[in-house]
Amino acid sequence: MRKLLWTCCFALYGLASTSQAAVPPPPPPSSTAGSIGDSTNILAAAKKAGVLRVGSEPDFPPLYWLGEDGKEKGFDYEMAQLIAKELGIPKIEIKDADYDKLPDMARQGKIDIFIAGYGADPELSGIEWSNSYLDYGLCLIVPKGSPVKNIKQLKGKTVGVYDDPVTVRWVKDTVPNIKDVKTYMGPGWLYHVDNRDVDAAIYDYPLTVTEIKSFNRLHIAAFNLNETSYAVGFKADNKDLQAAINNAITKIKASDQYTALIKEYMPAHATTEVPENSKLYTVQEGELLTTIAAKQLGDSAAWKTIWELNKHRLPNPNALEKGDQLIMPTSTKVTP
Repeated sequence: MRKLLWTCCFALYGLASTSQAAVPPPPPPSSTAGSIGDSTNILAAAKKAGVLRVGSEPDFPPLYWLGEDGKEKGFDYEMAQLIAKELGIPKIEIKDADYDKLPDMARQGKIDIFIAGYGADPELSGIEWSNSYLDYGLCLIVPKGSPVKNIKQLKGKTVGVYDDPVTVRWVKDTVPNIKDVKTYMGPGWLYHVDNRDVDAAIYDYPLTVTEIKSFNRLHIAAFNLNETSYAVGFKADNKDLQAAINNAITKIKASDQYTALIKEYMPAHATTEVPENSKLYTVQEGELLTTIAAKQLGDSAAWKTIWELNKHRLPNPNALEKGDQLIMPTSTKVTP
């Protein structure tokens, strides 16, 4: 775009120099002309440029990373592509930066949006947020064979958490009578659970699914300990961009492609722990909660009833795998 503006100015100057009257060259384009960094024209400028500049944290699987073939991959990367497509923008350009620097890059107009595992944080001034593009919860990680199956059984235990103030506060406020909370930073922090330095760990489900692959002696005992979400961030005062992104996210989350992305980047089977005498249903190939609800309960909208019974055993309602056993209502009568 910078090249285009220079060419236009050069052409106008040439025309002015050949006219009989002395006409001064046109002034440079004002900030309201739709420049990329203009807070009120981000969407229009990105459409004009044909590129949506997306900030993301590098080497952050399963959200964003470079594969061994050098190609960009990840849930956030593909979501950014789908969002751009819905906005009518043919291309995205990833701008790598440390996680905590992305909001400032948006404020400065260096990126149009950032999508990097951020929750909608009202304390970040000058930043506004989309609706959720991924709903998830914290999960409980324990050694295989541990008697701990849920957070109620952490009484008197030492719990490890990633060094995030929100998570630490949630654990201290929610988990009853724990002995201690230890915080860790950096990759490989699950080693502390594996080495029994702590009895259990509590961590974001989307990231746990990838990181736990290196620890064969650990497993996820419970999902969705709380309810939280990831959102797209961008410079404040861009209501048109916000509305467009929200519309895009709504369409994407209702699509089969979204379900496929969940299964590709965040696969996880349901836990085997079920209450005694539970009525169970075994998931068949290609089934969704909606199709199961329609077949078993007579109403596809009753998927939420099944989800409530299983949300501590399943990471995401889109993440069903063949062979998963679901706890089902004991009655086909579903309360609205």
